[in-house]
Amino acid sequence: MEIAVHDQDREEGVAAPAQTSVHRRTNSRRGSTDPQDRSYPPVNSVRRALQILKVANQKSIATVNSLHAETGIPRPTIVRMLETLMHEGYVVRDNMCGGYRVTGKVAELSAGYSGISRVIEIARPLAIGLTRQIKWPIGLGEIDGDAIEIRYWTGTISPVVHTNTVLGKRPDLLSSAMGRAYMAFCGEDERDRHIRALRKRLPAEFGADEEATFRDLLDRIRQSGLAMRVPGTGPTRMTTFSVPILEKQRVAAVMSVSFFTASVPRKDVRQMVLEPLIETRINIEHALAFISDRPHLDPAAERDYEVDL
Repeated sequence: MEIAVHDQDREEGVAAPAQTSVHRRTNSRRGSTDPQDRSYPPVNSVRRALQILKVANQKSIATVNSLHAETGIPRPTIVRMLETLMHEGYVVRDNMCGGYRVTGKVAELSAGYSGISRVIEIARPLAIGLTRQIKWPIGLGEIDGDAIEIRYWTGTISPVVHTNTVLGKRPDLLSSAMGRAYMAFCGEDERDRHIRALRKRLPAEFGADEEATFRDLLDRIRQSGLAMRVPGTGPTRMTTFSVPILEKQRVAAVMSVSFFTASVPRKDVRQMVLEPLIETRINIEHALAFISDRPHLDPAAERDYEVDL
C-alpha cells in the first residue's frame, strides 16, 4: 500500500513541555516504572491501616483475633486502626455477629479514576523503551464509546515534543491514526455499528460514497498493519502512525507514534520509525499472550508487514 507522510491531527499532536519556574520534587526518574524507587520510606501506620481494611473487606465479619492471625499486627494496634476506620465510616462494629464489617463507603475507594488497564500496564514499559530507542513520543489508547481515549503517553521522556500532554484526548474513529487502526482491526459487527453511528452523526460529511471510500481505506490498513491520520490536518509539521495491539484476535488497545515530518527523511521513515513501532507491537502482543491462558502466540501471529512509503 502506498502510504504518504502527512501531518497528524492536533488531538494526537506532540508538543514541547511548557516552561515553568516551579520546582517539583519527584520520587523517581521520568519514565521509571519501578515501584521500589521512592524518595521516602513507607509510613507503617498507613500500611497497617490499609492491610487491615483489605483483610476486613475479604470477610463477612472480621474479629480482632482473625485480623491478628492474618496480618500479624498486634491486637492493640488493630483495635486503634479499627476505631479510626470506624470514625471515617469505612468500618462498623456488628455486635450481633461479634465483630467488624466494612460499610458501603469502601466502594467509594474505587470510584472515579479506574486506573490503568491491564493492557496499558503491560504495554507501558515497552512504550517507554520504544521512545528511548527512537526518541519520539508514543501514545497508548483504548476504545471509549465513539472515540479512542489516550490512556498513556511517553512525551514526558521524549526530547522532541511540542505539547504538554495528550493524556485524556479523544481521537475520533474516522480521521485519526488511532481511530483508523482500531476501526480496521475491530470485529465486523462493531465496525458496522460505529460506521452507522458516523452516518447518523455526520449525514452531510459522511454519506454512502464516503463510507465506501472509508471501508476501502480500512481494507488497505488491514493489509499494511498501519494507519495514518487524515492527510492535511494540523498541526502541519507533524505525522502520526498507529498500529493495533491484538489479544485473542481482539483489539485490546492501539499505539501511535508522532514525529516532526521534516525531522525524518521520507526514505528513512520505515527503518527509523515504523519498523521499531511494529516490532514493539509484536512484543506487546507476546507479553499479553504470555500472561493469558495461552502460553504463546502462534508463529503466524508474528505479522511481518510490508511498509511502502
